[in-house]
Amino acid sequence: MGDAVYKTEGFNHITVDVQILSNSLVKSLEEKLDSLSTLSTKCRICRVPVRLREQNEKAFTPREVSIGPLHHNNGNLKHMQQHKLRFLKHFLSRAKVKLHDCVQLLKKKEVHLRNCYADPIEFDSDKFIEIVLVDSAFILELFFRNIPYKNNNQVQDHLYDHFFGGPWKLCFIMNDMLLLENQVPFFIIEDLLSLTKSNIIPIKNNVRLSAIMLTYEFFKKKLNLLDMDNFIIEEKVGELQIQHFVDFARICYVPREFPCKNKLKCSSMPRATKLREAGVKFKVMNNGNPFDIRFKDGVLEISRLRLKDATEILLWNLIAYERCHLHDNYVNDYVFILDRLIETTGDVELLMHYGIIESKLSGTQEVASTIKRLSPGTTMARRFYFSDLCEKVDDYSRVPWHKWRVTLKQDYLKNPWAVISVVAAISLLLLTFVQTFYTIMSYY
Repeated sequence: MGDAVYKTEGFNHITVDVQILSNSLVKSLEEKLDSLSTLSTKCRICRVPVRLREQNEKAFTPREVSIGPLHHNNGNLKHMQQHKLRFLKHFLSRAKVKLHDCVQLLKKKEVHLRNCYADPIEFDSDKFIEIVLVDSAFILELFFRNIPYKNNNQVQDHLYDHFFGGPWKLCFIMNDMLLLENQVPFFIIEDLLSLTKSNIIPIKNNVRLSAIMLTYEFFKKKLNLLDMDNFIIEEKVGELQIQHFVDFARICYVPREFPCKNKLKCSSMPRATKLREAGVKFKVMNNGNPFDIRFKDGVLEISRLRLKDATEILLWNLIAYERCHLHDNYVNDYVFILDRLIETTGDVELLMHYGIIESKLSGTQEVASTIKRLSPGTTMARRFYFSDLCEKVDDYSRVPWHKWRVTLKQDYLKNPWAVISVVAAISLLLLTFVQTFYTIMSYY
């Protein structure tokens, strides 16, 4: 009996311990669940997917300056913190705004700001607000130094002052400002701009359009938007909600009206030189949409693509942005088509001949290599924006007459003597046919 009682008491003791542990675990999990922030539909800034980052780590990592919280603790970028604080000081003085007002504005927006980042931000409230404020003011001060203005009879600050040490420093900073992980939400740029009390924004009375045009003026050369004037930018971007600078670049690049997204029936696109041999003509398109491709009546029209050292990195980040947040994978599909068109240096030379490619890279081989390096980052979805285009090009290139016409023109109609020879040969054949015909008819 004693043993039985002892065992029962021991069992009850174990049961009580289990209950205590269970209650403790439930409480701990409840606290974690309660502390979770609500996922916002507005979150557009995130870490690049691992599989994409593995393709090109350098394309997604800032080298000069951190913008926002995701790379703030990068030790290689600490040298810029003092410079950013100096720019904050200049911004407050230039904009005639109090630091207290800026902090209060961001404090009110903190939840919204945090929700713009897909991953939880580990910094506490004060540190997070400091990061966003300093970086946003740094951006606005860069913008202000890029526009002519008059303030207290002072001449515009020169953008390439002793801080930059020359244009290359600013060029590298611009590159970092166009990385997906290196962003602050665009709305906070607009909100801080609305606090300014000086006449440093002569472009538009509307704060939102002013922020858009300041962004355009700052990045237009870097983003190769020289073919797009202010009116086109206002028309394309003005009515859309901009998430950040990568989103701004994408909006500028893609057409206002996308082609139909259909199931890909033809998975191949011959390279440029093969298409020319098949009778396809090439023409540069000048309609203000940098990433536009169309095919009609045997003519493949492609918007001018200006390639420079930073173009590859920008395209990687545009692809990553689409992969993370958007249903529209237009840039992905555009790069896929480029990869099919460009296989060799001969393809590059052909597209350069028609003005479709303008390159500041080291040579045609580097152009081809740049496009090929982007290929692993693209994916082929079941529905493809250029499905109809691929099908039309494939159908056209299969018609023998189109190829024969090109061969005739290239091999026999290059100079007047060749034309005379062809005409004489055709005339001789016709005369021979007529003579034969009348000879046969004379027997009847």
